[in-house]
Amino acid sequence: MTLNASIEISADDMLITAARNREAWALEALYRAYSARVHGLCFRILGRTADAEDAMQSTFVQAFRQIPSFRSECDIKTWLYRIASNEAMMLLRRRGRTVSAEAFPELSQGAGEAAAADSRILVHASLSKLNEDQRLILILHYWEELSCDEIAGVLSVSVPCVKMRLSRARTAFRKHFGEDL
Repeated sequence: MTLNASIEISADDMLITAARNREAWALEALYRAYSARVHGLCFRILGRTADAEDAMQSTFVQAFRQIPSFRSECDIKTWLYRIASNEAMMLLRRRGRTVSAEAFPELSQGAGEAAAADSRILVHASLSKLNEDQRLILILHYWEELSCDEIAGVLSVSVPCVKMRLSRARTAFRKHFGEDL
């Protein structure tokens, strides 16, 4: 009896293994692959470019320090988003700020029709009235297009908890959206 086991190793697995070994090219490749998305998430949470850049840099400093302990139980993107959302939320709380209109540029830029522009402004106004946890879960789901499983990994909670929080955030959003009409 012969065992013919074929082991497939993905490019991400090889990259993570090299990053764990502190190979500079691998750390740089991770940064290049995910920095734009991490910056976008941080910007949506914080609302200011300078703050988003600070949070993004902190995210990658933390990630590069912690990469040897990354256990591959979740996707690398999910792991980075977890770090980024924590860094951004800490910065937001530390600075005691709310999100500005800049955080959702596609909501405030006119797409041609006045009604569509008005709707975008109402969406932004409603989002800005939500608490930071509700806003975060809506950002992760609708702007970052993460699944409930991925959000659970980012927030370190169960999938049913994500679904409950998402439902509550939607309800709160609808309440504020209705008030603005």
